[in-house]
Amino acid sequence: MAIDVDKVEGEIDYNKVIKEFGVESVAPLKSRLKKLEEISLLYRRGIIFAHRDLNRILDAIEKKENFAVLTGFNPSAPLHFGNKMFIDQAIAFQKLGGKVYIPLSDDETYVFGKSDSLKEATERAYNLIPKILALGLDEDKTKIFISSRCKYVYPLAIELSRRTTLSTIRAIFGFKDSDNPGKFFYGIIQAAHILLPQIDELEGRIPTVVPIGIDQDPYIRLARDLAEKLNFIKPSSTNHFFMRGLRGGKMSGSKKESAIFLDDDLSVVKEKIMNALTGGAPTIEEHKKFGGNPEKCVVFEYFKFHLVEDDKELEKIYLECKHGERVCGDCKKECFEKLAKFLESYKEKVEKAKDRVEKVLLE
Repeated sequence: MAIDVDKVEGEIDYNKVIKEFGVESVAPLKSRLKKLEEISLLYRRGIIFAHRDLNRILDAIEKKENFAVLTGFNPSAPLHFGNKMFIDQAIAFQKLGGKVYIPLSDDETYVFGKSDSLKEATERAYNLIPKILALGLDEDKTKIFISSRCKYVYPLAIELSRRTTLSTIRAIFGFKDSDNPGKFFYGIIQAAHILLPQIDELEGRIPTVVPIGIDQDPYIRLARDLAEKLNFIKPSSTNHFFMRGLRGGKMSGSKKESAIFLDDDLSVVKEKIMNALTGGAPTIEEHKKFGGNPEKCVVFEYFKFHLVEDDKELEKIYLECKHGERVCGDCKKECFEKLAKFLESYKEKVEKAKDRVEKVLLE
């Protein structure tokens, strides 16, 4: 198992992750998560496994006090269903009173060599905005900003840069002398993104929750350290299980074969699902006799994380697989049908959202 801000490799032991990263399990908060569980299957099904200071956000929800939600994207690749999980969380918090902020890191895309020019990365970021809105955010409670174009980012980043050292950045992120200086400074930019809602020109000092993959936790640690030095409130965070790639391993935007992208043609989606890794037995006869293993099935994971809202329906699929009553071909066919229905509706919403970009853009 290897986890850092550049890559995630190997089978992940999430109990070990909690200890190594110093995050907390959400299990002790079960009694306080009821409102989130009612809204979000990610909480109801235990897909959110860890956090930092989530109690602070739950306090704000219970007291009906202002809080912010921040989750961002690197516009180096199209959105996929792993990315959708961050927006699903943001929507859940938004429904409970949170104001959503979404940075699009065109600067990261360029600095880390994922585009040939900053201009190209910025154009990708602009094109991403309607695709994010189409996932269901409340536009009256959402602000999206492109990192290199937002007037608030650079002044805050400069303030933060005075309050840390190069050795701290190196220790947190593991950068080498051979890395370009932009990588070192990008940690500061990311901290500025995380703390941005709290500046006086926006929301002021309010709690902020940041849904992230555990690989991005170093940015949270840096932002929490710097928050104290500016008398900001330390940001909270949540961590969810990674979705597995369609053929195993971690889903990745840089590996087209590993994910269903929200702009994939349906013919491509069908081919990907039909070739996806399952938990079925080697033959249909063995599967019907001994049953399958939905815990190892990527198709079932799409049902669990995204496509089946009703818990009883999900349990039925699970038990039918375990007992050999449902074969992998049937599951794949049903998964594709659900994906096609979602994606066809989504693409219509993207077109409608193109006229509303200016409403949410923070420049």
